[in-house]
Amino acid sequence: MNKKFKLSYTVVLAILCVLLIIAFSIVNKNFFTYSYIMDMIKLTTEIGIMALPFTLLIIMGCTDFSACTILSMSACLGGIIAGYTRNPLLGLIVSLATGALCGAFNGFLVAYLELPPLITTLATMYLYKGIAEGMTLASGYGTNVAATKIAIFLGSGSVFKIPTQIYLLAIIAVILHIVLSKTIYGRTLYAIGLNAYATEYAGINVRKTKIFTYVLAGTVFAMAGQVLMGRFSTMQYDSADSYLMQIITACVLGGINMSGGRGNIGGTLLGVAVIGILKGGMNAALIPQTQQKIILGIVLLVSLVVFQLIAEHDLKVKGEARMKASAEEYASRQAEKAAENK
Repeated sequence: MNKKFKLSYTVVLAILCVLLIIAFSIVNKNFFTYSYIMDMIKLTTEIGIMALPFTLLIIMGCTDFSACTILSMSACLGGIIAGYTRNPLLGLIVSLATGALCGAFNGFLVAYLELPPLITTLATMYLYKGIAEGMTLASGYGTNVAATKIAIFLGSGSVFKIPTQIYLLAIIAVILHIVLSKTIYGRTLYAIGLNAYATEYAGINVRKTKIFTYVLAGTVFAMAGQVLMGRFSTMQYDSADSYLMQIITACVLGGINMSGGRGNIGGTLLGVAVIGILKGGMNAALIPQTQQKIILGIVLLVSLVVFQLIAEHDLKVKGEARMKASAEEYASRQAEKAAENK
């Protein structure tokens, strides 16, 4: 029995990636070379790493506008500690712990004080940025903090000629995919995103789940900070400020519902891929930065329209299928009653 092919948003996004690669390869013959592809991946690795836990937050019906400042602050503090103690491992531990603590603070404000996630994390974004700036300037390092050996390995190293950050991105993506699709915790995130009050009423501790998710996100943001620091061999308190909109764009392109309750890791990775291919292709085509932003905005708007159309079509198909099943069930009951009367 042949199954009818279903044109999903994920399929459309995958087709778009292929078409973009073909188009930019025609414009510039060097676009589809191994070195250029590796360079494109390196430029979007931090965005990809950060977009993965951001996906969990959005599915849960939350967000974190302080993500980039957590990245910068944790990397700067870890680098400063490592510089003073000459201990790169201690610097890494401090960096990850800082990210986790920032996430815990955000989670406490959102879960226990029940403050709106968007406004709350917007406020903590300025808080963390101010702390990072003051801490960096007071450390005696100026505005730049030198990268540790571990950060350089994560951001600029390679294993079997493949950049280390690609392995890191793949490991985090696989782990979060399994967590989201195969565990009770993952299903709980979807439930909270759809209806937090009903989930709480069902006996699930929504507050603890939210705090844990923010802690997890903060830790991964800090890990992305190590990659960014290692790629540039230095870190500033505002190095990642331009990443926030790209992270949100990647999630939205990946079909994540900003209201919560819908999305997956695979979609987010495709969204990151579209951004990477677009940015790399437009650079290869020598398109000015101002025009690149316009093109990215148009692509995002078109993707939202396509996503909405496909979602409405799916609802219509499901509704028709339910009506058909109900009609068949009704007809079957009527036939049984007619047979009993005879």
